[in-house]
Amino acid sequence: MEKIMINKNRGWRGLAEVNLFDVSLEDRKKECEQKMIFSFSQDVWDDMLKGYIVLQDTDNYHVIEFDNLEDLPKEYQQRSVLIKNFMGNVTNKWAIPKTNWTTKALDYGHYDKISHFLKNRNNHTQSDWNCIGIRVIPSI
Repeated sequence: MEKIMINKNRGWRGLAEVNLFDVSLEDRKKECEQKMIFSFSQDVWDDMLKGYIVLQDTDNYHVIEFDNLEDLPKEYQQRSVLIKNFMGNVTNKWAIPKTNWTTKALDYGHYDKISHFLKNRNNHTQSDWNCIGIRVIPSI
């Protein structure tokens, strides 16, 4: 059985960690299959609240559908909320080749999710405001 775990730091620019792993019922051992660290654009956040997240490897985009949505933040909450040790069961998983992802994603109905993933280049945290700071040197 595959599970997904999501952790997100508190704060506007908080990073999120997604782990996809297989839980063997025989030895109860967790084997991590995929891991990704990123920050949420609004579109990727909205997809996650609906139970979808996109991961990638060298050849494919993996659209992961998961349950347990009641333990995620609510739609009226901001992206700055903390997500700590969210666990969900993977209910569906689609591997879509990167070479012709647009055609395959349209076939599966996941074009928007992959497009949101690709546009999520952390541009929402790259504003000039993040480069402004005041250095304080304490003197005794």
